[in-house]
Amino acid sequence: MLKIEKLKKIKSNFPVLIGSNIIPKNICKTLIKEISSSKSFDDMIMGGRSRINKGSKNFDKYIQNSKISKKIFKLFNSKSFYKKIENMFKKKFKNGSWENSNLPEIFNTKKFTIKKKLNSSELQKMLGNNYSNPKVNLDIDFSVSKGGYRLRPHRDDITRLYNFLIYLTDIPKKNGGSLTIYKKKTKKNIRKSFKRFPKINELDIVKEFTPKQGTAVFFQSTPNSYHGVKRFIEKNCPKRFFIYGSYALNKPVIWKFKNIPYYPHIIKNKKKKLTSFHDANYLTIPAAN
Repeated sequence: MLKIEKLKKIKSNFPVLIGSNIIPKNICKTLIKEISSSKSFDDMIMGGRSRINKGSKNFDKYIQNSKISKKIFKLFNSKSFYKKIENMFKKKFKNGSWENSNLPEIFNTKKFTIKKKLNSSELQKMLGNNYSNPKVNLDIDFSVSKGGYRLRPHRDDITRLYNFLIYLTDIPKKNGGSLTIYKKKTKKNIRKSFKRFPKINELDIVKEFTPKQGTAVFFQSTPNSYHGVKRFIEKNCPKRFFIYGSYALNKPVIWKFKNIPYYPHIIKNKKKKLTSFHDANYLTIPAAN
């Protein structure tokens, strides 16, 4: 169903694999029908993105009633497929790339990243300070975006290892909605820190990917994996249907680049936010317990 052998390395400042026709068009059309037939969504975020999220009762009901979505979910939610992705990145990005300091041995099919409101102290307590022996799980959602959807430049959660996107519709370039990859403007030898939400004037655009039906993008969620989505204009074009997911640990990831470790630092904040909305920087010094 997924032709991941067609994924190819692209030139970028962090590891990215992309491939066209990874999913056949007839499968994409069926997935669009399944998402469109959903009677309810779990939430709407980022100005117009409706999601059906793994971990919700709504998701369980959707999967049971959606034959192709269920097959996609079952494929991704397996240790064997996760290992294929992990090995593909190791093979294609052998030298001078990012690596996770604590490789997980256990793949937990039933777990998912908790989506609830916590302050920074509660989040730190939940994640803990012991980074050894992590477990990995799949997070995934089936999404549709209407006009107005956009995503500012950022790096994803500090627990994530790999992210992926599968586009189910063609979106004309003039309508926006493109995945945009960024890099920091600073010189390599002074990159001692990576903010989660850098200012746009701190970044340069590396590449833009206009959504194409059947195209898949996989990338490592490294400290410098800055990406965003240009504002989607829903005018004389279909809605932006896609599948989004990640492989995440049950604790923060310590990344290494050329044997230099980067440690996650959660920014202190008393305001309760969804776990995925918390700010965290990566620094070359460990966080104080």
